[in-house]
Amino acid sequence: MLDQHNNKRKRGHAMATDRSRYAARGVSSGKEDVHRAIEPLERGLFPGAFCTIFPDIAGDPAFGSIQHVDGAGTKSSLAYMASLEGFDSSVWEGIAQDSLVMNVDDLACVGAVGRMHVSQIIGRNKFLIPAEAVEAIIIGCKRFCDKMREFGFDLVYVGGETADLPDLVRTVTVDNSVSTRVRLTEVIDASRMVPGDVIIGFSSTGQARWENRPNSGIGSNGLTNARHDALSNYYTAVPESHSPQVPKTLVYRGDYRLGDPLPGDSHFTIGSALLSPTRTYLPLIRRLLELAPVGQIHGLIHCSGGGQTKIGKFGGPGNRYVKDYCFFVPPLFAMLQDRSGLSWKEMFAVYNMGHRLEAVVPESAEWACFAAATWAGIEARRVGQVERSSSGKNEVVIVVPEGTFTY
Repeated sequence: MLDQHNNKRKRGHAMATDRSRYAARGVSSGKEDVHRAIEPLERGLFPGAFCTIFPDIAGDPAFGSIQHVDGAGTKSSLAYMASLEGFDSSVWEGIAQDSLVMNVDDLACVGAVGRMHVSQIIGRNKFLIPAEAVEAIIIGCKRFCDKMREFGFDLVYVGGETADLPDLVRTVTVDNSVSTRVRLTEVIDASRMVPGDVIIGFSSTGQARWENRPNSGIGSNGLTNARHDALSNYYTAVPESHSPQVPKTLVYRGDYRLGDPLPGDSHFTIGSALLSPTRTYLPLIRRLLELAPVGQIHGLIHCSGGGQTKIGKFGGPGNRYVKDYCFFVPPLFAMLQDRSGLSWKEMFAVYNMGHRLEAVVPESAEWACFAAATWAGIEARRVGQVERSSSGKNEVVIVVPEGTFTY
């Protein structure tokens, strides 16, 4: 356990700008360098789709193949910290779900809801991460696959690799590789998003019919900043939980311990809110595809990296995505903004801020989105619409009580 001290850091010190703070912590909300690196790569059969679709690996011209790789990011470091504080093994099972959902929900956004082969990759520092934690992660992956099977999804857990890398990994990394095929006539191609379409958002909070507890909405994005902006410098006593290259003024500069209550929501502690497993929308998407022809679903956007600005990378060119009826900001994100001092504009570019899936459809198909959401037990609302951009480039405009932000 950690040494019992809690020397809270005052918030009066000079604050770095939003962007420089990200860079100083070794992260990026926009991943500009990554996008430059992958620009020359093949865009696949549907260049405007949410995921890259390649010719079928089995050679069937009616199908395309997809291989998707993603993970839980630094949320796994937070699980390690919570385990030191006495949180049970569910934190590790939640990390397994985080890693999986970041893959399977992306795949579902192109209409791929058939059989998926799931492989897991765990890199750990064996000196710190015991076998029990690895076992819980593997069990968590299997349980998620089993739960989705109850809702008609054929997720096949085919195994994976656990590597002991104490010279490279400070605590643990949890990633997944998921492969699947999709019939080309059933692909949801986000390039079909056009002016006149409406944007339906599906809440990231509450409790969906397949969840056994309420969700804070956090997902698996922005956790480096969330950890350091919310948690107090009590946690500097866990040096393996952060990079020594990060300036000390940006390390655990918040006010909270993991067991403290989350302001504004009695369902959560700070730890349980930050570790709330990333919600999957797989069952909702399947229901939506049962209700509406795929041609009426012009785009499904998983608001992960880039938060509410993610949609701007798709459709067009010349689309203006105006979101002027967003969900109320959930308590966790309100706390993070208050404690971090991040601008509201940057908050919407990092976090989902209340909805992590959106459907872009003609107004005539709006009913199917609400019907699917009602079935799923998830709140939905028309958060905005697609307009024509006067600049000829894609734009995202967010209109909220805190201001109007253009990206």
